Amino acid sequence: MQETRRTAVVRAAGQGSGHLLAPRLVLTAQHVLGGRTDATVQVPGSDPVSCRVVWSRSDGPYDSALLLAEQDLTRDLAPVRWGRLVTQDPADTWIRGYTGHSGRTGTLGSTSFVGVLDPMEAVESDRYVLSLTGTPPVGPERVSPWAGLSGGAVWCAGTLVGVAVADLPGWQHSRIEAVPSYVLFADEAFRELVRLHTGATIHLEPAEFADHTESVEPLVPRSAATLLHPRAETVRFTGRRELLDEMVAWSTADDDLSMAVLTGAGGAGKTRLARELGHRVAAERYAVVHLRRGSGPDQHRLLAGTTAPVLLVIDYAESRVEEVGELLRLLGRSTSGVPLRVLLVARALGQWWDELRSLGGAEAADTTARARRWSILDTASLGVAEDEIFRTAVADLTRGAAALGLPVAAGSPHDMLPEPPGTPRRPHRTVLDIHMAALASVLAPSAGPPVRDAQEALIGHESAYWRETSRRAPLGALGDAALRNAVVTATLVGPVPGARAHAMLARVPRVGDHPESVRRAVADWLHELYPRPDSADGGTTWQWGPLQPDPLGEFLVGRRVAAEPEILLRLLPVLDGQETVNALLVLSRAAAQTESEPLADVLRTAVRSRPAHLAPLLVAAGTRSAEPAILIAALDQILVEELLPPGRLLDLAARIPPLTRALSSWSVRLHEKLLEVEPEPSAADPHRERAGTLHNLAGRQLGAHRNQEALETATSGLRLLDTEGAGGFGDVLRGLLLHDRATALGRLGRFDEAVRDGRQSVAQFVALQVTGGKNQSFAPLGLGAVLNNLSRHLAETGDDEAALAAARRSVDTRRELAADDVTLLPDLARSLSTLTTRLYEAGDLAAAMEAANESLSVRRRAAQDHPDAYLEELASILRNRARVLVDLGDLVGALEDVREDAAIRRQLAHSGPPRSRVQLVHALNKLVDLRLRIGSPSEAVEAAVEATGLARRLVAEDGRRHLPLLGISFLVQTRSLLHASQASVAYRVNIKAAQVFRTVHRENPADYEGLLDALANQAHFMSAAERPKEEEQAAAESVALLAGLPAELRDELRAETAAAHEYHAQTLIALHRPEAAQEACDAALALYRELEREDPGSCTERLEKVAALRDAAAS
Repeated sequence: MQETRRTAVVRAAGQGSGHLLAPRLVLTAQHVLGGRTDATVQVPGSDPVSCRVVWSRSDGPYDSALLLAEQDLTRDLAPVRWGRLVTQDPADTWIRGYTGHSGRTGTLGSTSFVGVLDPMEAVESDRYVLSLTGTPPVGPERVSPWAGLSGGAVWCAGTLVGVAVADLPGWQHSRIEAVPSYVLFADEAFRELVRLHTGATIHLEPAEFADHTESVEPLVPRSAATLLHPRAETVRFTGRRELLDEMVAWSTADDDLSMAVLTGAGGAGKTRLARELGHRVAAERYAVVHLRRGSGPDQHRLLAGTTAPVLLVIDYAESRVEEVGELLRLLGRSTSGVPLRVLLVARALGQWWDELRSLGGAEAADTTARARRWSILDTASLGVAEDEIFRTAVADLTRGAAALGLPVAAGSPHDMLPEPPGTPRRPHRTVLDIHMAALASVLAPSAGPPVRDAQEALIGHESAYWRETSRRAPLGALGDAALRNAVVTATLVGPVPGARAHAMLARVPRVGDHPESVRRAVADWLHELYPRPDSADGGTTWQWGPLQPDPLGEFLVGRRVAAEPEILLRLLPVLDGQETVNALLVLSRAAAQTESEPLADVLRTAVRSRPAHLAPLLVAAGTRSAEPAILIAALDQILVEELLPPGRLLDLAARIPPLTRALSSWSVRLHEKLLEVEPEPSAADPHRERAGTLHNLAGRQLGAHRNQEALETATSGLRLLDTEGAGGFGDVLRGLLLHDRATALGRLGRFDEAVRDGRQSVAQFVALQVTGGKNQSFAPLGLGAVLNNLSRHLAETGDDEAALAAARRSVDTRRELAADDVTLLPDLARSLSTLTTRLYEAGDLAAAMEAANESLSVRRRAAQDHPDAYLEELASILRNRARVLVDLGDLVGALEDVREDAAIRRQLAHSGPPRSRVQLVHALNKLVDLRLRIGSPSEAVEAAVEATGLARRLVAEDGRRHLPLLGISFLVQTRSLLHASQASVAYRVNIKAAQVFRTVHRENPADYEGLLDALANQAHFMSAAERPKEEEQAAAESVALLAGLPAELRDELRAETAAAHEYHAQTLIALHRPEAAQEACDAALALYRELEREDPGSCTERLEKVAALRDAAAS
């Protein structure tokens, strides 16, 4: 019906057809105008309306025009789906338009003409040729039966693929030429006019896939929550310009098949960024495919045979591994020669990426190896101030809410800011946090609610939407709680087929106890409630979609499961493995947004009932979740209540990755439990078996930074081996345990002992290399690791030459190993990082930079594949390289590395131990230093504010041992404020630094440097403010501080003490206290003379200046 309303008669120099793109905008053929700049347009049931030509072209393949009517020709038009044919397969098409024979006598009527379009005919001419079926209309001689059809829209699979323009001669009126949509899209003025009058950016969809892909056109919102859906595009795309430019450059490069992965937290803006990329490349004649879940062989075959550039976007790739693996294998065998870009979107890289590369097979090995990786870390990477993003969101969401008929708050976007512009506040974690706060501000009577309050407000608006859409029987009698539980189930489990949905709803509290007819009505209601993946290739039909955006749905899940645990407990027994992992991931993220303990209690209850089934699924989810706390609590329950036998615990231990940040502490507890298990009576060597268990435990303890315990564990293992004779695998274990103990000793600052054990371990593995046998293969693996740690420990003892030699030997060993086994590349990166440090310390900056670059390229890939294991190491090498870049004079490059280091540390600190936050504070302080050095004081102040806020929380939450870090952060903030010309604020911050460091010095008299710096700052502030009395007090306190240090420190600091007396004398002279000034000068002279005697000429100038100062005081 819509197509009939949109098909128009165009009259100008001749008569033709047109298609309404918008109520006033008409697409037609240019030759119908005959050079005129005006025309009339008429749609069925309406009078003709005058139009003017706003765009036309007839050069090259063009024969097209856009007309703008003086008034609306019709209303309520759905967006047009534009398409292009991207394969070489002929496709069914049809044209709708007017000929001289359309309609009954005296009436205006349009007709559809069916045919087949061969896309290969457009390769040279950029004109589609349609072979029409059936008999052409009969008309006057020498007049084309298609007269009047020019300008008619050409359709394929529901997408507009072109405009009919000519009856091709020589074919007895059986073929019609059309200007393809991709030709129209190549004209920027055309795209801009369509965007202006339709209100949406236009994109090209591959027509062959139109029935199997998500529409690239924006989703039409139906509720408050769907205003935030990334497909709705309610809020204009803002920020991330550099990243988007980089992605566009990748998309439009000349090579044929290329893949990239985009990762980021839920709500970070990944899907929206992918859609914006699609909008950009559409202008480059690319067709954009957002592949639906469950695509099959037919779609994959078509994609492999594309003849036009395609951007293929696959969202939630981590949950579609088999599907994507099959697609990559097929694409890897394709030789189409045209650009095909595959963009995978996921929350993080991990085990699923390894599985995908394996499933892709040899055909896709090169593509996956060369895959580009991008990650959205936080809102700091937007490149736009949060206030600006908030104001933009408020303006756009106000229009969106009003279009839905929702009441909106009065006031400007500026009035709704949560705080006044420029007020320091904790940054939002994601763009979605900002958008949710903005929408809640628009809908709520009060301005600027915090995120959690925003989520509650939005859930309230969604509840009204649920009620409104469920008024008809039999849903009307269910009640709000039943509707909420149904939405929670769909969100918790994710999309499932209809049969699975019905089985699940039978278990849902307040829904399952109703008759089957009611449950089926609930399933139908959910089917239409929120966007869901559509079926592909005639395969799975998904029954429902979750409440989105994800954080809002997770918030609802957390609140409802905590209030009604049976929602989860009844569902788990009917979920398969993958459904269970998905539910656990949603639950873990929900716990981060609500009160976690009630959800942890629910999960513990579930584990008690099915420990053997849930334990491995908890481990799988734990390594994939950014918020694993409640999953770890459930795993702890298994150990505490001894819910699994020892054999099952061994299986569980084997499932834990060797390097895991999330499960590091729990893996220690698991291995401690295994240590309590007595060896089997049949064990050939129970002592050696126990030593092996102790080595595993020591490794896990080191991973959890429990170094003293690791030292004791490794020592116990070595004692056990001492009771056995040498030989066999016992020699391997001895080398490993010596390495464990050396690592622990080094971390505890006992470097001489660490070197001793390290050298013994090296000797053990070298002997294994010589003796050969079945254990020989362990030697190079152990040797590479031991040499790497030995290099660090030798450097700490001052043996720099041996440290550098050990680092080089470690790199050589691991490089040889990695050449045969790419899974060992992260080990090579670790050794390269150590070599970078050794070369830097040796002053060989060029070689250090080379090692750092190689380490970074390998480590970045490892961190993206396994962020849980390697992300922290990536931050370390970035910090190392930044140090090298500073010494090479590349401050901008160093700033980029430190900025990324800080972003990673921020991500790790979110759910990590206090140590992660300490490292973040150090990174931020370094960021301040570099921003000041390149002349960006305002950005430096922002980083300093974040650093001091974090340090304050560390002191409050983790104790006074973090006071020195807080004091340092205050000093850094003081410096940044001075550079930003905020001297009065800097003064107040410095007072806080002095107060903190006085406490630190009282508790540890050897810790004096921070207080000395703060007092020096304070004296200079008083001097600038012309307050000589307070300046003298600060100088006097500095002298007293140095005088009160232990004797060995006083001797080391004689030059600093002399300088302090000299400055104190100057302040005393300013106060007209000559006798005290002379005493201070005498103290300074005595110290300078001592230093001059030890090193003649070193203090000559200072002695002269202080002598002159004393003479001035005496006069």
